[in-house]
Order: sequence, then structure tokens, then C-alpha cells
Amino acid sequence: MLSFRKKILLSDILLFLIFIALLFPFVEKTVSNIMRKSLEDQATHLIIQLMKEKDVPGMIGILEEERNTFFHQVTLIDPEEKKYYNTHGAQIAEMPLTDEYEGHHPEIHEALQYGRGYSEGYSDYFKETFTYVAIRFTVEGNPYILRIGFPYHEIRSLTTDFEIGFILLGSFILLLYSLMTWAIIHRLSRPIQQIIDAILPYQEGREEFLRKIVLHQTIPSDEFSKLAYTLNSLSEKIQRQIENLTRQRKETEDILESLSEGVVAFDTSAKVTFANQVSCRMLGVHHDVMMGRMLNEIKSRAPFLESLAKKCHENVLQALQTSETTVQTWTQGEGSRVYLDLISAPLAHQSGAILVLQDKTSDYKIVEMGKDFIANASHELRTPITIIRGFAETLQDIPDISQQMMHEITEKIVRTCGRLDKLVKSLLTLADIENLSEERFRTCDLSVIVENCKHILLAAHPEVRMDIEKKTQKPYVIADGDLLDLAIMNLLENAVKYSPAPAYVAVTIEKMDEKTVRLSIQDKGIGIPEKDLPHIFDRFYTVDKARSRKSGGAGLGLSIVKTIIDKHKGTIRVISQPGEGSCFMISLPSKNL
Repeated sequence: MLSFRKKILLSDILLFLIFIALLFPFVEKTVSNIMRKSLEDQATHLIIQLMKEKDVPGMIGILEEERNTFFHQVTLIDPEEKKYYNTHGAQIAEMPLTDEYEGHHPEIHEALQYGRGYSEGYSDYFKETFTYVAIRFTVEGNPYILRIGFPYHEIRSLTTDFEIGFILLGSFILLLYSLMTWAIIHRLSRPIQQIIDAILPYQEGREEFLRKIVLHQTIPSDEFSKLAYTLNSLSEKIQRQIENLTRQRKETEDILESLSEGVVAFDTSAKVTFANQVSCRMLGVHHDVMMGRMLNEIKSRAPFLESLAKKCHENVLQALQTSETTVQTWTQGEGSRVYLDLISAPLAHQSGAILVLQDKTSDYKIVEMGKDFIANASHELRTPITIIRGFAETLQDIPDISQQMMHEITEKIVRTCGRLDKLVKSLLTLADIENLSEERFRTCDLSVIVENCKHILLAAHPEVRMDIEKKTQKPYVIADGDLLDLAIMNLLENAVKYSPAPAYVAVTIEKMDEKTVRLSIQDKGIGIPEKDLPHIFDRFYTVDKARSRKSGGAGLGLSIVKTIIDKHKGTIRVISQPGEGSCFMISLPSKNL
């Protein structure tokens, strides 16, 4: 595409060529008129001299005297006597002025009729074309005609020289004019080019804002400065708007990325325009692979994920076609099932649709856990009740029961009631922990709580060996001291319960960093099989059911510990090897004093 300056230059050249083409006929006509005027002036000059004489011989004498100074043919004609006198003949010729002569030289006829005549004709004497000018004048009342002839090739040569000179002069003027025009236009268009350079990145869609336009070599109040000022104001407004839109877009993306649900946006053709990282993980596809494509075109790393993507695509199409929100549940797996709610909703103004993938697996697990809890609690409660009822019916059916049997039955009833009471207390403890208020939290010294637990444990089991190692002097935590005491006691009692006598327990208190305190409880008991480690904190789960029943356990102790630690925003994990013992490690947020 030609620039403005190039267009101006080409326009100048085109106009110059048109001007030259139109000027050539004008130049030729002008040179011809100049030569005619020159010849007429010379003829008039000679006539003035000839009119000083009173007869033809006198006039011929003057012509003879001036003959050698003539560069052209001069002829004197006497119309009345029908004779002519030629100064460039071999001698002065005299011949009748016939009609044929007038037809051959029309300038003479024009001079006789109008006083002046002009023509171009071939000269037999000089064997070339001449240009003739004839003027009529009167001497002593007698009319005469003076004719001057000039070689036509001289006129053509003069015309050619004039044309060449004009072309050279015109070329020089064109060059000078073009340079001046280019310089002026360059100076005038420089501010425009600066403005174009400033707004070009925005026009091309580059990821950058409009630069401020600073014009050089312009008058502060001229039109370019006003245009630059207007564009700068517009640029600042656009830049602020872009910044606002960018900030809003970033905030929106951050909000969508912070959601636990997967969010995918689509255009009207069901192609992905946005997807947060959660949705990418759910669909098992990289973010760049999803963008700009339909979900049914995506190849996932697992067949069931491809099935999920196709199901999502069907839901989105349905939302786009019906303009209504659709909700469906997608499940996958047999043992550990995955539950996803697929919610597809059309966007306003039919501009696309949005898909939300909600992972409901934990909700379904809670429901299942609730069912399991009710079933296990019912089972655990039914067992002691059944035992008590059986013994009570025995006492009712056998009125003459022996004293020894009476003692044995009542002892079993009391022991079963104790087990039932312990189970109910554990369930009430779990309910209390679930509704724990942070107002009960206080600053506690973890080492003091451990020392209290040690005294209680040794009072019940004096044979136990228990060592406490403190690697920090200020193990302070924000906690409910009673609940934390309960959690530590449960772990210590488990360590004694599942260790051969005499049991050995090692407790370590250390500060991991400025924000974390860790409590480790290590025993040398029977350990926990690897397959049971993921489930030991589940409610009513027992590794050795026979041993648990014998010891009166219902599988709620570790669940209570886990719930207490979670409420204190801590973590608990276990390392265990069968036959070598177990190590429970509790990490709690520390309190710096």
C-alpha cells in the first residue's frame, strides 16, 4: 500500500506528464506565432525605409543595399503592374502577377485583401518549405506588397530547441517542486505518522496499551496538537477501561479458580472458552487441550473420563437448545464410587452456556457413613441389650436359681451395662466434639497435659514404662485442655492395650517450626496391618474384632482422637509395622509467647 507521500510524488509526475503532453502543441503554436511576429516586425521595419522612396527603382535600390544582411527571402511586388522583385534570385526577376501565382502563394492574396497574409509553402528556388509573411503598403498612392520568407526547418529547429529546453527546465522545476513538496509533506505528515505509530499496536490487537502521543516540531495550538491531545485523552480512558476489565477478569478467574467445583464456559457452538483447573482435573485433560474445542472431541487418559466428557457435552447442548438449566448425576466405579453433579445453564442473551461439575462423593460418603454409623451403633447397642435381656429372662424363668449362678449372671449383667455405658459416653463425646465452640480454647502447655496423662496411666497400670522427651521448652498450643487430654489418653491406653506386658511407651514433644508443635507416641506393641491403616480412624472400625470385644472396645477411640485433632486444626498420622509397634504423630498449631 502506497504511503501518502508516495501518492503525492506519483501524482506530481503524472500531472507533469499530462502537462507536457498538452503543452507540446501549445509550444509549437507559440513558436510559430513568435516567428510570424518577428517576420512581420522585420517587414514593417523595411517598409518604413521603403516608404522613404517615391518609386520602385528607389525601393529596389534600398533592398539591394540591404541584401547582404538578409537571412531570409525578401520579395517586393507591384500589384498594379503585375510584376515582382525578388532579392534572393539569380537576378531581379520580373514576371506577371498571375492568378496562378496568387494561388501558389495565398499570403499575397490575403495581403491584397486584408493588408497582411501568412502561409507555408514550398520554394522551387530553394527546394525547401518556407514560411511567408506578406504586408501591403502604399507609396505615392500606389499599393505595394512586401513579402518575407523564412526557411521552415529553421522554425522547426527552433521549436525543437525550445521544446527540449522547456522539458529540461520543466524537469528541473518538477524535481525541485517534488523535493520541496516531499519536504513540506514530510514535515506536515510527521505528526500524523507519530499518531499512527502510537495507535497501530492497538489496531493490530497487540497485548499492550496505547502509548502517549508526543508530537515534535508542531505549534502547540495547531490542529495536530489538538488531535494528539484528543487521542491521548481517549487513550487514557481506553487504558483505564482495559485495566478495569483486566482486573475484573482476573478477579473473576481467581474466584472461579478458588472454587471447589469445576467450571467450564462455552460459546454458542459449544466450544470451550474458559475452564478452571478443577474442571481440568475432573476431566483428566490439560487446560490448553480443552480451550477452543468441544468436549466430545477431547481424548482423556481413561475411558470413563471420555464418557464423562461426552455426557457433559450432551448436557451443554441440551442447555443451549432448550435455554433451560439441566442437572444430572454421573457415577463411576464399583467399590470406591465417584459421584458428580453436572449442572448446565444457558448464559444471558443466548451468548453461550456454563457447566458446573460438583463432586458429591464426600456428601454421598457422609450419607453412607451415617448409614454405617447407625447400623454399627445399632449393632453395638443391640448386643449388650440382648445379653442383658437374656440374663434377665434367665433369672425370670428360673426362680430357684443357685446363689453362685445368681452371682455369675448379675456380674455379667453389670459388666455388660458398663460396656453399654462406655459406648453411650463415647457417642455423646463424639456429638459434643462435633459441636465444639472455639470459645473453649485456651493457651495450654502441651508438656503439662502429657504429664497429667502419664500420672493417670501409671495409676491404672503401674507396670507400664513411659518416657517423655521434651525437645522444646515452650510447647504452647491453643486448645481445649480436657479434649486434648482425652485424645492423648486414648492413644496411651491403646498403646498399653495392644502391647505385651510390661508395655513400653515413648512420648516426644518437639517444635517443627515457628508454627507447628508435634507430639509423637511410640509403642512396641503388635502393630497394625498395612491394609487396615487407611481405616483405623473410621467410626466402629476395629482391627481385631475379637480382641476389641474382649476388651470392651467399640471402635470409637481413634475416631474420637481424629475428630478432636481436626477440631484443633491439627493433623494426625500413623506409622506402623506388624510385630514392631506403632507411632502416632500429632501436629498442632503452636502459640508463641
